[in-house]
Amino acid sequence: MNLTSLQILQAISQSDSLQQAALQLHKTQPALSMALKKLEQQCGFTIVDRNHYRLRLTEAGQRFYQQAQQLLHQHAQLKSLAKHLSRGAEASLRISFDEAVEPSALMPAILQAQQLFPQTELSISFDYRLQALEKLKHQQTDLAISPWFPVFISLGQFEPVAIGEFDILCVASPGLLARLQEPLLSIQQLHALPQLVADSNALDFDSGKLLPLQSSQRLKINNSQSMKQALLADLGWGMLARHQVKTELEHGTLLPIYTKEMPGPIRGEVHLVKHRDQLLGPVADFLWQQWTSQQQVSS
Repeated sequence: MNLTSLQILQAISQSDSLQQAALQLHKTQPALSMALKKLEQQCGFTIVDRNHYRLRLTEAGQRFYQQAQQLLHQHAQLKSLAKHLSRGAEASLRISFDEAVEPSALMPAILQAQQLFPQTELSISFDYRLQALEKLKHQQTDLAISPWFPVFISLGQFEPVAIGEFDILCVASPGLLARLQEPLLSIQQLHALPQLVADSNALDFDSGKLLPLQSSQRLKINNSQSMKQALLADLGWGMLARHQVKTELEHGTLLPIYTKEMPGPIRGEVHLVKHRDQLLGPVADFLWQQWTSQQQVSS
């Protein structure tokens, strides 16, 4: 039994006669008849019922052919993958989004890449507070989409391109702010309330230092979803991207914190980043071109 005999079985099952199957495979009818007979001898049962005008698979033949189809499909996939890899395309591609980035506008390009390069396995992660760049630093991902601060250029490993903006808010629950004796006017009043901070040392960058004050009581949180739940549970005040708390802001279960020292959200650029020592393959290059050209159109 070999792949050729299974391909012959496939042609026979899709044809009305041996002659039609032979034409499809560019073989002679006697050659197909001999191949089918040999396959049946190897299997030990009759695969094709020859007692009718049109060829039919026996019940055992149908069950056998169902399994054979899986092998033939895997063979086709393997051939396609080999062709794909021979052209230099990536076997897999890792893409890391920082959770502070609103990803919806970037997803259509991934869909296009998925359709154009179906043999490349895409791996997408959403990482907390600069962990996407930390992964890229150690070449544990291929592309990172992350908030960007000029200090990161000093690290030297990164090649960034601006593709959007981020918008991070300081927020708190009404229940937490109710602990204050007076309405919140000064950031110094927050010193008396617990602060929720990111439990991340990615790039040795403390995002809490973006604020002019840090509370004396701090609670470390290791992901955005836990941060939101802690905020809603009145455990402290903290920072999340606007898109992460959109519903809570609309419903009033979380409130933005504005004071004279901190009059608005923290805004900056989102960058698409690659490692300087890592060459982009066709799939990564396609996404790079799509996302950077998308930014040029929107600018």
